[in-house]
Amino acid sequence: MTSIVSEVDRLTRLVEDLLLLAQAEAGKLPMAREVVELDTLVFEVLQATQVLAQDNIKLKIEELDQVLVCGDRDRLKQVLLNLVSNGIKYTESGGVVKVALRKEGKDCLVTVTDNGPGIPKEDLPHIFERFYRADPARGRLEGGSGLGLAIVRSLVQAQGGEVTVESAPGKGAVFYFSLPGADS
Repeated sequence: MTSIVSEVDRLTRLVEDLLLLAQAEAGKLPMAREVVELDTLVFEVLQATQVLAQDNIKLKIEELDQVLVCGDRDRLKQVLLNLVSNGIKYTESGGVVKVALRKEGKDCLVTVTDNGPGIPKEDLPHIFERFYRADPARGRLEGGSGLGLAIVRSLVQAQGGEVTVESAPGKGAVFYFSLPGADS
């Protein structure tokens, strides 16, 4: 019975993620437009993900400018949670996941850096696609649907931003997303 309930929960999350993606891609995802203190949100997400990191992985703030954006606080939190959680998932025990937030002109830039196994060059153009999974040999802890980064991209773009990644095997990954500042 427990495994059936677990599988139903997993399928429910999958359907909810697919619905969110479909709505975002159709421009029909309800988005709040409010001023959000992104630095406060970064701090909240790092506190929340400390449970995932436990004592095995260090979470570090590299830079934290005070930044205001106009967007949907819950959706921005979802983006940050996804990127930091992925960093934790792919970083080996003793590793570090770093987050930075800085102003760049009228925009802001958030970076999430891990020192995990990295992403092969041939996978980089595809990692933001639905259901895409990089080389299974890299390991996938606790499953996953291959929707997380597609959701990140959709949510960032729906708020006028962009998301990119840099990585190489053995060098970890750096995810960047930029958003217009509240005064843009």
